Amino acid sequence: MNYNEFRNLFKRSKTVEFIARNLAWPLFEWQHLKSDYAAWRRKHGRIDKRYLWLKECRNKYKGERCFIVATGPSLLISDLDMLKNEYTFAMNSCILALDKTEWRPTFYGIEDEYVYEKLESAILNNTQLDIIVSDTIADLYKTPESFKVFPLHYLDHKMYHFKGCGKFKYSDDCYSIVGDGYSITLSLLQIACHMGFSEIYLLGCDCNYNQPKQHFIESGHFDPKAHLMGSKLIQAHREFKKFADSIGVKVFNSTRGGMLEEYPRINLDDVLQKNVKKGLDNE
Repeated sequence: MNYNEFRNLFKRSKTVEFIARNLAWPLFEWQHLKSDYAAWRRKHGRIDKRYLWLKECRNKYKGERCFIVATGPSLLISDLDMLKNEYTFAMNSCILALDKTEWRPTFYGIEDEYVYEKLESAILNNTQLDIIVSDTIADLYKTPESFKVFPLHYLDHKMYHFKGCGKFKYSDDCYSIVGDGYSITLSLLQIACHMGFSEIYLLGCDCNYNQPKQHFIESGHFDPKAHLMGSKLIQAHREFKKFADSIGVKVFNSTRGGMLEEYPRINLDDVLQKNVKKGLDNE
């Protein structure tokens, strides 16, 4: 039994996992302190080559807009085709849609080691993309040097995984730290803010896992606690909205339907048409 098989077995029993998490509380606290200290050192001048790309791209796209493409079942391949000329962040099973569209994301991100295990071959076949991975993945797998690694801080979410009552701490200085929001979507939102994007549009961000189809393309990984994720993600987005407002970043939801109402809704066609009209006015 390999490491990931052991962890999957461990996660299938809620009782076993709850007991193990309580027993492991001192270890979690130690990990949090280490992450906090490492973030503090980077913030105060320590150079960490692993994350240097984040220092170099700080505010590189200042004032621009971008789209963060999640993997909810509302997403359509035709949506991707419409984003060919936009700055886009894709994630997870979006990598499996690339043979069906001319669209290529500006950045592709993944942070969950279980999802990475299922998609590894597809990701390694697309290394011409700008691929962003969590340090968790980089520590567990032999990843190419071209991959861009970010410092993911799990905060206290490992301890409060079932109740979803952990703290949130988001960052626009992602060279120092990226705070966990239960999803790569929240990590990419922080990285987009760090890069200077002032308008961010979410697409395919349904936040609804209590339905037969959970993703527009399945990654092959089944999370036994997926039914808990919707309310936790909505809580995470609610806190991110406060963070975005505090730093002057506008976030909109262009998802068709879904459960996420924390951001203003705007139709994707209207967003793109508005940009076309602006271009014509400037001619």
